[in-house]
Amino acid sequence: MDEKRRCPYCGKMLNRPYWAHLAQDHPDEYNNNKATWVQLYQDYRAAGMTEDVSITVVSELFNADPGDVRKLLKREGVL
Repeated sequence: MDEKRRCPYCGKMLNRPYWAHLAQDHPDEYNNNKATWVQLYQDYRAAGMTEDVSITVVSELFNADPGDVRKLLKREGVL
């Protein structure tokens, strides 16, 4: 089953990888909207990555401190 998701910025229906569309077509939103961190983390966890690996990947993608990513995820009730 090929899950689709609607782009939150333009409404286009997306296939995986969702983040490729966001990074390419909506780079400002992708880089500056920290809600993106939450959804990306959740997608990585759903794909089977561990919590630590998921946080590391998100932090590397957004050039952010892993501690900041962890704090945001806790604040958002994800961790």
